[in-house]
Amino acid sequence: MRTITDDEIAFFDENGYAICPGVLAADELAHVQAETARLIDEIVAGGPADARTLRGPEGVPYYLTYLHAHPNTFSLRLLAHPFVGDALRRMVGADFVPLWESLVFKLPGNGSSVPWHRDDRSVDHGDERVFNIDIYPDRSTVENSCVWVIPGSHRWSPEEADAWIARGRRRFALPGAVPAEVEPGDVLLHHVKVLHGSDVNPSDSLRRVIYFDSRAASWNAKYGWFPPTVLERRCRMYQ
Repeated sequence: MRTITDDEIAFFDENGYAICPGVLAADELAHVQAETARLIDEIVAGGPADARTLRGPEGVPYYLTYLHAHPNTFSLRLLAHPFVGDALRRMVGADFVPLWESLVFKLPGNGSSVPWHRDDRSVDHGDERVFNIDIYPDRSTVENSCVWVIPGSHRWSPEEADAWIARGRRRFALPGAVPAEVEPGDVLLHHVKVLHGSDVNPSDSLRRVIYFDSRAASWNAKYGWFPPTVLERRCRMYQ
């Protein structure tokens, strides 16, 4: 069974992200590819999932929210994947709770850009490991507009992060930014405070990623993300 390595955790702590190759088995990958393609077809056709899908700066659909709420046979299975549970226990703690999940995709030819940002500004002054687990059904490269990250930016002050975000919105290319290129079945971990973004996808290939945002239930007392009853329901869902 593939589990996260100590070196991958150390790289994450230093850089704010880590690429973990070869997590999904071939049959798992094929199932995720088929189900996400079905959901995206539904969105493009204006079906039920489209009502929960956000548009990017170009007006193109790219972000399906509350993934578990849309009928599918893959999202809860992925959440229960041994790699995910092992990573959360070791990096967050025994009281980890999965709070959000989404399907983000870049359509071929004009896939939405995602400007430079931090995922969650509520933890700007915290030092907890709050991060997303990003599961990739597709190859993600510079050619099809992979995500770019600025290593170490999860340790920046809010003021420094804001200055770089503003700079990146004037011109996407930023000094020190690196492409997080991955293969199908790989997992990318990224801290919610690391600066990241991606440009328009001009290629003829679809790029998809499933996001799981997870954090410790005990941290909710400090940050007040949700009422305790919501955390309890999310924990029961995982169990």
